[in-house]
Amino acid sequence: MMVFGSLIGTFWHCLSDFLGTNARAWGEVWHIPSGSPVTGRTFITEVLAALGQPPRMRRLGRGMMTLAGLFNRQIREAREVLYQFEQPFVMDTSKFERTFGGSVTPLREGVRQTIAALQSTP
Repeated sequence: MMVFGSLIGTFWHCLSDFLGTNARAWGEVWHIPSGSPVTGRTFITEVLAALGQPPRMRRLGRGMMTLAGLFNRQIREAREVLYQFEQPFVMDTSKFERTFGGSVTPLREGVRQTIAALQSTP
């Protein structure tokens, strides 16, 4: 069985091996399989746990982001897309899974693989 997730290599594999070369995919809209939505806090906690670091986070509200955005372009731009993070972003990938099979890489495993790949790259 194939295992999918939102890892870059897996994403590319789905695009090139399924959607780019399979006639069943042509003329259709597809969502590449990904795991259940998680909060930013959960994601950061998983990454830091994999690195052996304690999680230390603070929330920056809209008002503070507006103020900080006056001095920092990246924060100003982040505030403009904040709506994308205020509710779960859920895609229905059942069509892809029914057509091509596969399962999703669990978050913890995906984080572990990503960190291992980054640490092995000079």
